[in-house]
Order: sequence, then C-alpha cells, then structure tokens
Amino acid sequence: MDLRQLRYFLVLSEELNFTRAAARCNVSQPPLSRAIAQLEEELQATLFVRDTHRVSLTSAGMSLVEDARRILADVSEAGEKAQSIAAGRRGTLKLGFGGSTLYSLWPSLVQGFRAASPDVTIRFISMPVIEQIEALREARIDVGLIREPILDELLATLTVYRETLAVALPATHPLAATEGAIAIQQLASSPFVTYEPRRGFSYHADLHAQCRIAGFEPVIAHEAPSTEAVVGIVACGEGVAIVPASAERLRMHGVCFRPLRAADPPQPFESVTFGLAWNRLSASPVALEFVAHARAWAERSGIS
Repeated sequence: MDLRQLRYFLVLSEELNFTRAAARCNVSQPPLSRAIAQLEEELQATLFVRDTHRVSLTSAGMSLVEDARRILADVSEAGEKAQSIAAGRRGTLKLGFGGSTLYSLWPSLVQGFRAASPDVTIRFISMPVIEQIEALREARIDVGLIREPILDELLATLTVYRETLAVALPATHPLAATEGAIAIQQLASSPFVTYEPRRGFSYHADLHAQCRIAGFEPVIAHEAPSTEAVVGIVACGEGVAIVPASAERLRMHGVCFRPLRAADPPQPFESVTFGLAWNRLSASPVALEFVAHARAWAERSGIS
C-alpha cells in the first residue's frame, strides 16, 4: 500500500465514478483502475462494488475511508512540520543568558521572535556569560549573548547591543560619595573584583590595558563567574568592579554605581558591546532563523 493508492482510493470513494475520479487525479482511467485493483489485492479485501450502472463502497471500503484520510493528513502534517523545522519556523531554541543581559536585551529580541515564530519552543539556560563559549562549542546552547570581541574561530557573531560600563563600589567606599563619572585612575588604590578569566573572553586583557594606560597595575582581590557574583562580592566590601551599567538593575544592597570614565584612547573602556554567538558548524535552522531576526532588529535599531 502506498500513498498514491490511498489518494486514488479517497477520490474514487468521493466520486464513485472512475471517469470523474481519474480526471480529478489527472490520470487516465486505466492507471486509476490498476491502482485500486492493486490496493484491493494487497489488502485482500474488495473495496468497491462495480457494476454497469454504479460504483459503491463495500463495508471494508467504508472502514478504510476514515483510516486513509487520517494517514494522509498525518503524512501531510509530518511533511509540513519537517519543512518548518528545516526553515527554522519550528523546533527548540536554547538561549544562554546570564548576568544583566537578561534585563537589558533578551526581552526585546525574544518577544519579537516569538511573535514571528510562535511554533518555536524557547528554552532559557542560565549560565554566566563567560561560560557560554564552551556551551556553544559543545552544542549545549544554540545562541548565546557574549561580550565582544569573542576570540574563538568556531563561533560566528553578530553585534546587537552596546552598553556603557559602570564602577560598582561598596557603599562605604570613599568614592561612593562622588557625583558624576569616576576616572579609572581614581581606582588605582582599590582592590578589584573581576570576572574569572576564560577562553575567548577579553575582559581581563582590556581591564589591564586600561589600567596601564592610566599608570597602574590593578590588584585583583577576587574573581567570580558572573555579574551577580561580582557585584555580590563588592557588596561585601571586598573591592571595586567594572561591570555593565545594567548591573544596577540587580538592586543589590550595599553597592552603589557610578559611570566610568576610561583612560584616553587608543583603548576606550567606557562601553561594552555584546554579540549574539552561535556555532558555525552545528547551528540549527531555528538558531539561524533567530539570528536573522536579530540582524534585522539590530539594523532597525541602528546598531549594525
């Protein structure tokens, strides 16, 4: 039994006339008659009563009608589902998020994508930004939002967000009473709380470069895996930190935030760019569709 036989059978069950059924199937009558005869032979059941005046369904034929309709509908649905998945309109999208990026960017991107692709299942996977590089390499997430530059040749990137940097200070720090921006050289005597150094993450290099331009080497007192952890250690009075300005939305007690005024160029450190990152070799169609949506969003926003 094949799908062609079932389609011919259903048309004949509706027309109850071989000539009209053949015309609907865009074939001549002999191929239609052979297909029905083959189907009856394979099923070892007579499906139609034929005489010189009329064609009618047998009880076996009537039983097959509903099953054939269901089978063809299931096949059609399966085909449409496969096409949708291949085109990125269906499937599961695993998004890595961490720190303040959840508050600053994901809502705008995800809501727009959800409206355009309602059949995609979105899973949010919480992990520090600096852990997302390995997760992308290992296909544990489909798309991450990572501070640029991303120094990993396996990952493709798209700049989607720029954010100013801020100084996180313990509320008891002398500079906490400062109004306005804090120059990085004003932090020379303070211990720093920084992100853990990870492969493909340039934060440490950028921080040290800016401090050297300002005339000092930073003293690293603590390292932490996420913005929440970095700010939490600052709240304990253990040092100062340079973090995305959106970290202020964490509203952590005992911490105050001030804008950062970086050292002079050539390496400005007053803002940070974030990019979507995905695996060049194993990105799924739905991941690429999300990236296409993000690219259009970034162009409308004047970012890329």
